[in-house]
Amino acid sequence: MTSNEVDNINGSAANNTADKPLSSIVETPLTDSLVNEIFHQQNSDGSYPTTNEFGKLFNVDFEQVKNQLKEKGLDSSISDEIHRLISTASILFYFLYHSQKTQFPVDIDAIKQFVSKARTELEGFSMKADPIMQTYIDKGELAVKYVIDTREKYANICNDLKLPHPTWESYIQHLMNLEKQE
Repeated sequence: MTSNEVDNINGSAANNTADKPLSSIVETPLTDSLVNEIFHQQNSDGSYPTTNEFGKLFNVDFEQVKNQLKEKGLDSSISDEIHRLISTASILFYFLYHSQKTQFPVDIDAIKQFVSKARTELEGFSMKADPIMQTYIDKGELAVKYVIDTREKYANICNDLKLPHPTWESYIQHLMNLEKQE
């Protein structure tokens, strides 16, 4: 193999890593303390911030994602909502990945079904028996609502920015390296 071929392979590997900046989220073990910290970080509208503190939970640099979208032309007037959409959907995909070993890629309906199933299972138990679980389900439903509402509001942006995927959920799964399970 020539040195140019090695450089091309190494360059491809570097591009692949840079292209999937949220991949370490799925590698982070699901623990009770992490779940508590995740829900502690949630905004009142159901979204999750793309802050350094939140990035530290999952060993990701949301700034890389922000910069990539800015370079593609994301309008600064909507960037905060889009960044929170990415962060919030990432959390939902994280829970789907770890709690049900869901096969990816998934669409937005899979997220709705996950929360609905959790609500149904919880209603099978006495909700009063575990108020913490009830709170988590409520917060999960709020996050799903944020993702659905925001993705609908900005559905055309994926195409406008010429992102490699047609929907926000497929783009975010790509950033998380979840589409590899196809």
